Amino acid sequence: MRMLPYLNNLRRSQSVAVNMQGLNLTGTLSDGEWEYTKNMDAALAPIVARREKRVLVGRLDKPNGMIATDKLCFVDGTKFYYNGFYYGDVADSFKQMVAMGSRICIFPDKKIFDTETYTFSEMEQKNVTTGQVTVELAKADGTAYGSYTASATAPENPTAGQMWLDTSGDKAVMKTWADSTGMWVEQATTYVCVKAKGIGKGLKAEDAVTVSGILGEGLDGDWIISSAADDQIVYTGIIGEVKSQTEVVTVRRSCPDMDYVVELNNRLWGCSSENHEIYSCALGDPTNWRKYAGISTDSYALTIGSPGDFTGAAAMNGSVIFTKENCIHKIYGTQPSNYQTTVEHFRGAERGSGASLVRVNELMYFKSVFDVCVYDGTQVTSISGRLGKEKYTNAVAGANDRRLYISMQDKAGAWHLLTYDTTSGLWMREDDVHVLAFAQCQTETFMLTAEGEVWALKAGEYSKDFFMLGSDYKVEATEENDEDIDWCLRTGEMLSSGPNNKHVSKVQLLLELGENAQAHVRIRKDNEAWQDAMSITGAAKRRHTLPIYPKRCDRLQVEIAGVGEMKLLGMSRLVEAGSEYGR
Repeated sequence: MRMLPYLNNLRRSQSVAVNMQGLNLTGTLSDGEWEYTKNMDAALAPIVARREKRVLVGRLDKPNGMIATDKLCFVDGTKFYYNGFYYGDVADSFKQMVAMGSRICIFPDKKIFDTETYTFSEMEQKNVTTGQVTVELAKADGTAYGSYTASATAPENPTAGQMWLDTSGDKAVMKTWADSTGMWVEQATTYVCVKAKGIGKGLKAEDAVTVSGILGEGLDGDWIISSAADDQIVYTGIIGEVKSQTEVVTVRRSCPDMDYVVELNNRLWGCSSENHEIYSCALGDPTNWRKYAGISTDSYALTIGSPGDFTGAAAMNGSVIFTKENCIHKIYGTQPSNYQTTVEHFRGAERGSGASLVRVNELMYFKSVFDVCVYDGTQVTSISGRLGKEKYTNAVAGANDRRLYISMQDKAGAWHLLTYDTTSGLWMREDDVHVLAFAQCQTETFMLTAEGEVWALKAGEYSKDFFMLGSDYKVEATEENDEDIDWCLRTGEMLSSGPNNKHVSKVQLLLELGENAQAHVRIRKDNEAWQDAMSITGAAKRRHTLPIYPKRCDRLQVEIAGVGEMKLLGMSRLVEAGSEYGR
């Protein structure tokens, strides 16, 4: 008996990517991961959304640096602005600026701007005399001693409190007669007052200075000033008689040249690759870097033996860290007498990526030679496995809440601004902006671009309460328009697989579009040219279901692009199984 042919029922199975993932540049993608994103945000994961709108708050002709305290501060060419007001000029170079209390310390200029008095001062001071210089004994405050006798032999019949400058030895000694003991008592500390026009200008009590040019008497060298006025300085010393000279005397308060500077516990910390040294200023005083009086507020310096240049510096969890490409130096303690230094042979920041060191919550993130890393104080861990093998350089990073923003340059020279959600571990690419600096002001993060634009990253959190542009810098804060933010998501290849030649017969997208937002869907089959699948414009904010029915193929990609507000709430794939013959 002849049998009639029959058809096998096709088995269908549905794979739903309910958890939208982030960017994956490795070439091996899971459901919900994207091989390309533009202006997308993973903060709402498992929902993928267009990033928040930014606010343009300034345009600079020549961006030379930015920092935020309770107000925004930036340098435009040589002009220094704080809260939108112009306060003075600095050198025409890119700045490293560090906040220390109410002061903004500016490097490499070595200037200080006080945000309370709106005035500048200098970390360094060099005074060179041009006329007569007089040196005499004085009290610590610079006032003259009362009468005293200078001689090699003691005065006869002394009275209580009488002073005698004993010149019998190699070095004069000031003594006071004590009736109670009937003896001459040596004074523990004596002072000299050096007087000359302008010799004390810009100096103050407790400054550590280097004095040179005083003839004889051993008064040259490093000293700590006890008092100062424009035309005199006083420091510890002794002199047998009043001296005068016209030879030049130089008084200098110096600050080391440093590659990277940070603030921790009311001290500035810096490092020098040229000198292989790490420095700390005196407690609360960024003008004094060579003050060594043996007390808790002293300056601090140490020499580092590890090879290579410093690549970055940061403060975290009560310690200051200085990185090289192959190690991290950590300094901890409360004062110079108990500072301790350790070296950890971990990956450090890459040369040229020192500005990538940024703290997000309690962890430190940075760009190393090979990857983007997180450092918890005990170990370094890579977080950039999904960014593939591309070699990025020149990284600059910032933080906002739990997110890391990092701008990096690829080998082809193109720039990429990426975000990393430290909670979900998801990466997204925003756009190709080249960021020079990030600055965080309360809840808002600002970025300064190479084009001179200053952006607040999240329009919803931008507040003029803590950023008011002054009358010297008239710029109207402008929020991005929805239609100006184009976005894109592109899946990896959805491959046919299994012995029954499974293939994707349907892709369904669930989108939420804002008013007047547009979305365009394209598909690509078997590496052929991209084909338009459908387009939609949102008349009002609502959800849209977009079904796509591709013709049978082995490889399928989907791209969703558009402008305006958008959220991808879900994506599902309907998979059909064919026969062993591929039908």
